[in-house]
Amino acid sequence: MKTLKYQQDAINELTDKAVKLLNLGGARRKIVFEAPTGAGKTVMTCQTLANIVDELRTRGDSRFKECAFIWFAPRKLHLQSYMSHKGAFGETRKLTPVMFDELDQSEGIQPGEILFVNWESVNKEKNIMVRDSESSASLYEITRRTQQELGLPIVAVIDEEHMFWSNTADKTEAVLERISPAVELRISATPKTAHPDERTKVYRQDVIKAEMIKKEVVLNPEIEVSSSEDDTALNERLIKIALEKRNQIAEAYRAEGVSINPLLLIQLPNDKKEAMTVEDEKVAAQVKTYLKHMCDITEENGKLAVWLSNEKSNLAGLEKPDNLAQVLLFKEAIALGWDCPRAAVLLIFRKLQSDRFTIQTVGRILRMPQQKHYPNDLLNVGYVYTDIAKEKIDIVTADAGYILNDTITAHRRANLCNVSLKSVYSERPNIERNYLGTDFRNVLYDTATDFWKLEQGAGLFSIAELAAMRGDEDEYQPLPETDDLTINENRRRVQNSIRLDVKTINIEIPKDVHFQNEVQTLSVERAKFARTAGEIDGVFIAYIDGKGGQFERKGRTDKIASFLTELIADSFGIYETDAKKVVLYHENRPKFDRLLETALEKYARKREVAAAKAAAARVYKEHDWEVPEQRVYYAETNRVAPAENHALLPFIQLNTASNPEKEFVKFLEANSQWIDWWYKNGDNGKANYAIEYHKGQDGEKGLFYVDFVIRMKNGHIYLFDTKSAGSDIFAADKHNALLEYVKENSTAEQPLAGGVILQQGSNWLYSPQHIDNTTDTLNWSCFYPQQA
Repeated sequence: MKTLKYQQDAINELTDKAVKLLNLGGARRKIVFEAPTGAGKTVMTCQTLANIVDELRTRGDSRFKECAFIWFAPRKLHLQSYMSHKGAFGETRKLTPVMFDELDQSEGIQPGEILFVNWESVNKEKNIMVRDSESSASLYEITRRTQQELGLPIVAVIDEEHMFWSNTADKTEAVLERISPAVELRISATPKTAHPDERTKVYRQDVIKAEMIKKEVVLNPEIEVSSSEDDTALNERLIKIALEKRNQIAEAYRAEGVSINPLLLIQLPNDKKEAMTVEDEKVAAQVKTYLKHMCDITEENGKLAVWLSNEKSNLAGLEKPDNLAQVLLFKEAIALGWDCPRAAVLLIFRKLQSDRFTIQTVGRILRMPQQKHYPNDLLNVGYVYTDIAKEKIDIVTADAGYILNDTITAHRRANLCNVSLKSVYSERPNIERNYLGTDFRNVLYDTATDFWKLEQGAGLFSIAELAAMRGDEDEYQPLPETDDLTINENRRRVQNSIRLDVKTINIEIPKDVHFQNEVQTLSVERAKFARTAGEIDGVFIAYIDGKGGQFERKGRTDKIASFLTELIADSFGIYETDAKKVVLYHENRPKFDRLLETALEKYARKREVAAAKAAAARVYKEHDWEVPEQRVYYAETNRVAPAENHALLPFIQLNTASNPEKEFVKFLEANSQWIDWWYKNGDNGKANYAIEYHKGQDGEKGLFYVDFVIRMKNGHIYLFDTKSAGSDIFAADKHNALLEYVKENSTAEQPLAGGVILQQGSNWLYSPQHIDNTTDTLNWSCFYPQQA
């Protein structure tokens, strides 16, 4: 391996800063180590740890003579780092890499040992590694023995530091706080730590100068404009162009006399979800079909490798320079810790509304396979192709929240002393469900009739004149007369406001954009491609899918799409794909936006009136509620939050949780010595705890989902709903209903208390009496858990 000045400079700087912080004493002193992908972060960190050991032993003024290390890494990256260190120190034994099951747990981490830990194995309370058992000590107990019994400071390495933030930031902080390392070395190409004690940075230009990575990245090079509508979908054009670039690179390597088979990486659209979506399956099938029939690239002949959650093939030896595979089809799995320097071209498919891809993904094609640049600059550049159709493209970092599982499941704590509370629920009739019914068709038609009746003047310029002024390639041509007089009349009425003779719908994608692989927003020049009929269907559905968000999703998009195309057919005599072109045409779209928004709002108000009538006659059913055995949360709207005394673990909190809720959770956790457990309730459905109440002067019945159920260690149950003063116009109605509920259901075995509760300074106030509002708290009581 080459000896590189920038690496040695970084190693020396990191060593000096780490030893300095160790000598200062204290805990959780942070060093951020920032270096671009391909710079050799693992190699530099490995040597830094070895140097720290040497420095502590040889410096006469060191506070410590020895130390221990923990290396945290997300997913399976800890295994890769473990093997790297095993190889590096196999002979010298200067450092000893160990896995959790190799550690002598009764002794703690020994001097010079590096304990490699998978982050996902410690960031949940139920995980074995953080729980003491008869057969093993927890990580927390091991680190305590290391620090207190052996007297060793711990240096914690947080590899791919950016992955430890977003949805898991609070949990990261909680784990590190319990371990309390002396120094934290946080490594990333895109670090998130805001105010470290020290920072060391390797600059991209130094890594390029050392010929370790490519000089730049080019987005969609040599894209040829296609303005005619043919049978070739954009996806297939991009596959063809990307494969041609791979073949050019292969020929260039042969000309250099180098045995390297360049690899084309093709990423499926939904990289935020590990599981395959319908869209992913469709694109994957299209890619495989094209590669097989047009290029003779298949899994069977070894030229196609697949790395998907439900399918893996031809992955053995994929990283070798002369491996047979020419194309790798993947989603997200390779974006972390995968090193394949022969990867040269990246094709990124994206969902229609997407405008971003990640530094980590682009970084896969930046390494130089022989750690040198070549005379032919074709080999010194990374090539990215994408179907992103935006004027600006964001290049972002991938953190732990970038990859989403659809759900998070929390489980009831073992041996929980449960409660049994009378709860009510309602089986809503269809009229009360917020769904889009078939009667929306009539509302849409009536709204459209009003629109068409408005005979709009030509204004300053006609549609034809505006098209000519813009230099549109297709000349405006009014549609010919039909035998239907109503259709002719409708066409005449809208002739100056809606273009009906739409021949093509274009997509504009970036063209020849040169950039460095850093967090940034690119402003791009774009090339036009005519959409095929199949692509138009997809774009149309994506457009419609963004409408009617106030209604339940099930069936909504299909109904709006069907009714709108029927409307255009009935009104203008334009059918199927041609009707969708009319809607999608860039100057027509604002008019259809307004038409749909108006019709949907009218329909929503119509349903509200009907639902209110039905609600007044609603009958609630009663059942016994207890803390559920498990609860499933949507990952996109919730996150794991720090809490150890919640009835379900891990504690899952809404991303939009109110400040009073979050502050009350902190208050409950701080008083765990008096609280047996607490439970944050949901806000809908039979599975969540609710009581009946009556709203306002009209007395409309409703369900009140009380925020918190709290069981004290003395057996008392408190039912609290957090508010801020004046935040809920029905707060008094809910509070008074809860007081009546408490009065009727409290027993000697299960005494109840509670009400609306709000924070005032360091106190939490609630009223044991009926209230008229939440602003006058003069006679309210304080909730003191130690006295409850």
